[in-house]
Amino acid sequence: MQENIAKAIRKGWSPELTKAMKLPEQAQRLDLARKIAVKWMEAAREDSAGLWARAQYARDGIEEELSRMCFEMEVEQRRRDYGEELEGNAASDALSDTLLSIYTTLSYVPSELIGDGSPRARYELMGALVVAMDATTG
Repeated sequence: MQENIAKAIRKGWSPELTKAMKLPEQAQRLDLARKIAVKWMEAAREDSAGLWARAQYARDGIEEELSRMCFEMEVEQRRRDYGEELEGNAASDALSDTLLSIYTTLSYVPSELIGDGSPRARYELMGALVVAMDATTG
């Protein structure tokens, strides 16, 4: 009986709410898949370069999808927080805030770890982020 009530309630949810509820589940599955791919890479390191490359490719694809999922979860949270009137601003605001966070992080990372290690490489990346931030607000 209790399951039937839960199903009836879920049927009444809007498609947006249903999607928002599934995002964390998908992120958990992707994180587990990423961990498995990392283990696969570790196991393949000594055995086969070809197998290691395939494992790395799989891990990279999973990480890309997981990063998109996490960003989408942030946008969905902002949509709920903003309400109907400002809901349309959620994606651009999240993108702008994230780009600013990356910009700030890059300013603290040692130059040797970025590109060819030159200050120019750091500022090139930071400049690209500034252009991207301007595009999100413009």
